[in-house]
Amino acid sequence: MKLTPLICTIAAAAIATIAQAEPEKTKPYELKNRSTFTGGDDSRIPFWPIGFQRPGKSGGTVSAPAAVASKIQLEPRHFNVTSILLGNPALATINGRSFTEGEVLPVIFGSERLRVVVNRIGDGFVTLGYEGHEIQVSMRRAELGVKQAQAQTKQPEFVIQIGSPAAK
Repeated sequence: MKLTPLICTIAAAAIATIAQAEPEKTKPYELKNRSTFTGGDDSRIPFWPIGFQRPGKSGGTVSAPAAVASKIQLEPRHFNVTSILLGNPALATINGRSFTEGEVLPVIFGSERLRVVVNRIGDGFVTLGYEGHEIQVSMRRAELGVKQAQAQTKQPEFVIQIGSPAAK
C-alpha cells in the first residue's frame, strides 16, 4: 500500500522532466508533386456511377436512349408468370426464372436494356415497375392436355426479349 504513492510520485517527476525538455526543431513538409485531374467536358468523372451521363449544357436535357426507352409501353402479355411461392422471401417464376421482390428483370427491347423491377408478389399476381408505372401480371395456368411449345434459343445469359428488334 505504501508503494502506490511512491510510484505515482516517480511517474509525475518523469512526466515533468519530459515536458521541460526542448522539442527538436523539425523541418516542415514540402510537397514536391501535387496530383491533379484534368478531364475535358466529354470525359466521365471517375466518382460518378458507371453509365451516368452528364446533363447537357442547355439545362439538363435527356439523352437520346432514355427518351426512346420512355416511349416503351410494357404490357402483361410480355411476361409469363407460371408459379408463385408466398413465403419469406416470396418467389415468382417469370418467363422460366425465379425472382424475388426488388430484383431487376433482364428485359431487352430492341437493342435497349430496360430496368423492370419486381415490386410486389401477391396471391396469383406479380406487380412490375418500370419508370414510375406499374403493371400487374396475373399468373397463367397451363391447360391440361395442351403442351406449350416454345422455341428456345441458346443465349449466353438469361434475357427477356419484348417487341420487335429495330434492325435485323
